[in-house]
Amino acid sequence: MIERLESLIGTSEIEAFSRAIAERPAKSVRPRADRGVVSFPFATTPVAWYPQGLEVTDPAARPGGFLEYAVADYYIQDAGSMLPLALLEIEPDDWVCDLCAAPGGKATAIAERLGPNGFLLANEVIASRLDILRYALSRTGRANYVVSNIDPQPLADCLAHRFDKVLVDVPCSGQSLVGRKRQSESSFAPNHVHHCAARAKRILRSALRLVRPGGRLIFSTCTFAIEENEAQLAEILAEYPNAVSIVDAPALKPWLSPLHQGCYRLWPHRDRCAGGFAAAVQITDQIDQPPTPRTTHSSRREKSPQRRKISTQKSGVRAKDLFEGFEDLGEFLFQKTFDDSLCLGYEPAAYGLVKEFGSRFGQGLRIAQIQLFRIEPFHGLALLTPDLFSAAETIELDDQDAKNYMLGQSIPKKAGSRETASRAVGSWCVAHWKGKPLGWLKPASNRFNNYLPSWARFTSFASHGGSTLDDEPLE
Repeated sequence: MIERLESLIGTSEIEAFSRAIAERPAKSVRPRADRGVVSFPFATTPVAWYPQGLEVTDPAARPGGFLEYAVADYYIQDAGSMLPLALLEIEPDDWVCDLCAAPGGKATAIAERLGPNGFLLANEVIASRLDILRYALSRTGRANYVVSNIDPQPLADCLAHRFDKVLVDVPCSGQSLVGRKRQSESSFAPNHVHHCAARAKRILRSALRLVRPGGRLIFSTCTFAIEENEAQLAEILAEYPNAVSIVDAPALKPWLSPLHQGCYRLWPHRDRCAGGFAAAVQITDQIDQPPTPRTTHSSRREKSPQRRKISTQKSGVRAKDLFEGFEDLGEFLFQKTFDDSLCLGYEPAAYGLVKEFGSRFGQGLRIAQIQLFRIEPFHGLALLTPDLFSAAETIELDDQDAKNYMLGQSIPKKAGSRETASRAVGSWCVAHWKGKPLGWLKPASNRFNNYLPSWARFTSFASHGGSTLDDEPLE
């Protein structure tokens, strides 16, 4: 593998590259698009290939240990995974499919850039990765997406030519993840690389069918192997010479691959990131040919641990009837649907897909559910932007109470406080810090009970603090 890489970076760089892949890369964050100018609790500098992203210049800083992270002012994302975002060029009304979306770093960037008439299908084949994808998307404050759990081939059979942009962060050998201890040096083994390349080829052929004529396919990896990168683009161009063309990005010229036009690479020893690859093609004519040979891999509908039918024989009560009282939570400015015990929320374009197909492909933002015939709001509902949801009750927390809340602690009612004394016991309210939502609270006699999900809680704070995600970047 090293010998092949010499055609990309030269013999003199091999030693520096070998050292760099064994080290953790510099940290970076991506500010949330709708938050405007944000004051960060650490020093940053713009990412050269994606100026909307920021490199954290203080190596001792822990971006996941601050309240600014808790209120979703920014996402922790490796700068290398921002490279395909530079090729997407999202327009507000685009229909976009992120075909391999978990853990959600790129999907959140897409959802933020889309308007209410834009739509994101965030698909993830591995069901165990859906929870972190849903959590990441909820931090956008949007409801313009559907999360699906379907193999690319049957998905392309059903939604062929429906998308303006399709992003495929292809499952790969993951060679850039060695420094973060998420891959071993066996990721450089030729047999592993060839296996990953074959899998990527199948996925990419399905992805091409999802793109409408005039649309764009962007594929990316977190590996350095030529077989998984430039060779894939070369095969696509050879197979569909009259249907695809290369997309050049002049702004990315400093990172152009020496092996193929339209391919861009980042290197850990050059670019202060884990490394990465991205390329884009324009679909000039409709692609209908399914991948061959036809796979026997079946689609899998998302299975949610919360999906549970409510018995109507004994109670005589329908789930939808129970949800009629959930307006007590606040004012909803988006479409709602009901799926067994769940209530789901959609902005206009996402709702259009649901009206056409129902829940066949997946579900949108989970906003509430029935638990033992009581309404229980989901964390994502509290995080919605004010133009989508206005909570009936809110409480502004000071710095210390906000930290205690993120640690999972209850919040005591302060003696003599008019704001907290008026809260009815048992009602739901949203905790805010500096006017931005943190999650749900429920007043009791002398305190506010904490309903922040365990997976969203922090373990510590301050300059050496961290969240439960341990500052792990979202790819």
